[in-house]
Amino acid sequence: MHRLIAGLLTGTICLWPIHAHAQTVADVPTATTSATGLESTSLTQSIPPKPDTPLQLKIQNTRPLTLEEAINIVLERNPQLSVSRLATARSEAVVRQAEAALWPTVGFTVSYAYVQSAQNQLTNALFAQSLVELQQTVTVPPATTAAASEVVGTIFPVNNVPLNGQVNLNWNVFSSGLIPSRISAAQRTLEASRLDSERVRQDVLSNTINAYYDLQAADGNLEITASAVRASEATVKDAESQVRNGVATRFAVLQAEVQLANARTQGLQARSERLIRQRALARLLNFAEPTEVTAADPIQPRGTWQPDLEQSILQAYNQRHELTQQLALEQAARSQEEAAYASTGPQVNVFATGQALENLIDPVTGLYTGYNAGVQVQWNAFDGGASRALADQAIADANTARARYIDVLNTIRFNVESSYTQLSITTERIDTATRALSAAEESLRLARRRFLRGVGAQTDVLGADRDLTQAKVNRLTAIIDYNRALTSLRRSLGIL
Repeated sequence: MHRLIAGLLTGTICLWPIHAHAQTVADVPTATTSATGLESTSLTQSIPPKPDTPLQLKIQNTRPLTLEEAINIVLERNPQLSVSRLATARSEAVVRQAEAALWPTVGFTVSYAYVQSAQNQLTNALFAQSLVELQQTVTVPPATTAAASEVVGTIFPVNNVPLNGQVNLNWNVFSSGLIPSRISAAQRTLEASRLDSERVRQDVLSNTINAYYDLQAADGNLEITASAVRASEATVKDAESQVRNGVATRFAVLQAEVQLANARTQGLQARSERLIRQRALARLLNFAEPTEVTAADPIQPRGTWQPDLEQSILQAYNQRHELTQQLALEQAARSQEEAAYASTGPQVNVFATGQALENLIDPVTGLYTGYNAGVQVQWNAFDGGASRALADQAIADANTARARYIDVLNTIRFNVESSYTQLSITTERIDTATRALSAAEESLRLARRRFLRGVGAQTDVLGADRDLTQAKVNRLTAIIDYNRALTSLRRSLGIL
């Protein structure tokens, strides 16, 4: 066995080609660095077990979160981001696979067998019978007969234990541009995958921020309805007091009770909406255990926007990754087209094979080695139009990427314009709603004073109360819409 291994190694060293490859090792691209910042082993995530008891499904934790904390959590735990990172890692592996074609392939084969040949047994038996017949007609010395039998047994052994080893080397030294085209296509696809990962990141951040604003809006509506209920309860008490004093009728009490019931109904709806918005944000944050989240940030405008509309559009054109992604996809399709044409060109391979053979039960014969080497030229001159069809598919993909580039360009402009307009309008809405809220508060105060003094009607108090509630809702909605418009504008520029 040791002699066989030594023979294989000797044959491999002798057979290694000394001529230069069409693309030297210095030209081979280095392994692509992972854009995810993670090793392949760290990307393997175990599937969490499904809950099997009601207690595991019950929400037991409450976590107040600021918007910045929610963003940090979603960047760490969101499954969509994990999927995009895995897609990028897969594209990196495709690039490494394409680059591997620049290197030679080496394979080893070792076989061991025990052979008891029936044919050789028959040959030895026939030869022995011939010797017996020969001895009956001619006098043959016994030593000669024994020597002849030994020679025949050596030439046609009944038992044979061959140990065979073989090493094969194959190297594509000229591919008519097929290998470089495939590498280029894989690299451009990797670039598009990384850009798409950034797009997913921006979308996840936008969804998280809007979900946080939805929760803030639900919190604000719940607080407004709670305040409306308290105000309606005070109105009912005032009406009942007026009835007892004989300055109002039962009709005023009924009106106040109807408004109180309506306020409580709106409060129940607001509570339901708040629960839904809490679960929506928690789903994006992907907590390990069921957790109730609350918004810790106050409801107020978050920042301003200084550039004008035209500057914002130009900035979006320069920063949106979707445009660069379509260009990368077009370049990948062009490389695939080149690869399709190159597949019909000549392929030059250098090959070599080394072999070592030893019979383990024959100490005389020993170890024998051999090899062959050569050059193989393969030219797929006609493939029935398959390569042309692949090239046409790649051309269609390139044209599709170009058309999508134009569509994305127009979509970006529309998104910036609509978000910019919405931001300008909501700024004015906040100012108007703030002034209306101050007026509604003063109007309700005066209406209640007039009613308690007996110079005002109950309907004035009820109307002023409704106006105040609506003014609070309008201001809350204006602030939330402003923050959403600002987020949408930043998303349109790709700067979340």
